[in-house]
Amino acid sequence: MKPNEGKLQTGEHILAKIIEDKFPGTKVIIVRFEEEKGRLDVSSENDLRAVSLKELEKETNQIIEKGLEVRKTIFKREEVEKEFDLSKIPESVKEIRIVDIVGFDKRPCRDPHVKNTREIGYFKILKVERKGKDRYRFEFEVD
Repeated sequence: MKPNEGKLQTGEHILAKIIEDKFPGTKVIIVRFEEEKGRLDVSSENDLRAVSLKELEKETNQIIEKGLEVRKTIFKREEVEKEFDLSKIPESVKEIRIVDIVGFDKRPCRDPHVKNTREIGYFKILKVERKGKDRYRFEFEVD
């Protein structure tokens, strides 16, 4: 595991949820992590380059500062396939881990996460850029 991976992963979940709520129909395409930063690619009919990164960053950090518990629970695939989009997870995977940022967001994820959102520290959005017709990439880091 990379040193900040759990912080970046959990922060990405929060950012993704905020973007999905602000822009209905927006979908996460792929998430990548390097040593010190992460990338979130989403598809959206909205031009997300026009979004205030400072406002998104502020909202993300407001959720982080709440100190929400982060639970990780394993379920049988059939228990969660109606509630979550599992299309990116191969059918051969029979157990699905759900990451629950209690009271805020739940989604399938197999990667490391923090136990409490305050462990993330400060979440900084570095930039957003268009990567295709309806595809946008957010780059971010944590302090």
